[in-house]
Amino acid sequence: MSDEIKQIAALIGHHQALEKRVTSLTEEFHAASLQLQQQSETLTRVIRELDSASGNMTETVRKSVSTALSLVEKELKQTGQEQQKPAVNALNQVVKAANESVYAMRREMSRYTWKSAIYIVLTMLGVMGGCLWGMYYFIDSGYARIAEMQRMEAVWQKKAPLADISTCDGKPCVKVDTSQSFGDKKNTYLIIRR
Repeated sequence: MSDEIKQIAALIGHHQALEKRVTSLTEEFHAASLQLQQQSETLTRVIRELDSASGNMTETVRKSVSTALSLVEKELKQTGQEQQKPAVNALNQVVKAANESVYAMRREMSRYTWKSAIYIVLTMLGVMGGCLWGMYYFIDSGYARIAEMQRMEAVWQKKAPLADISTCDGKPCVKVDTSQSFGDKKNTYLIIRR
């Protein structure tokens, strides 16, 4: 995306340079038009002076001079417009490239949004599936151990009805009072053989 941003920035810089060129050409056109107007005024003044001096100046000469001035003015305007055409074409190309870049960025953002949503949903499904499998496994193994303990409890109660039966590190064990037989005052657990 940074390349596209650089391209857009370059296009904007190019656009600004073209605007400066168009402004320069417009100023030159106005200066030439002003000069032409001044020359026209000078020519009109000279014609009047010639007309008054000679008295033979005809209307056709005035028309031909006026026509010549109109042609020169049209040529100047046409030249200015022709010089502006490349600038206008370049600006249109810049605008088109910028619009294409914006469209491409929007399309990529849309794709990214959908991909993100799909990854989030898949991750949630994976986590939920893992949780369900873990619950099933631990509940199933817990019920199996409880059933085994209940089955073995009856057997152990028959073997030692007064024994305190428990589990030690996941194995069944019985609490033994060692103080009477060994004279020690501590209670220990011994593992029961099956």
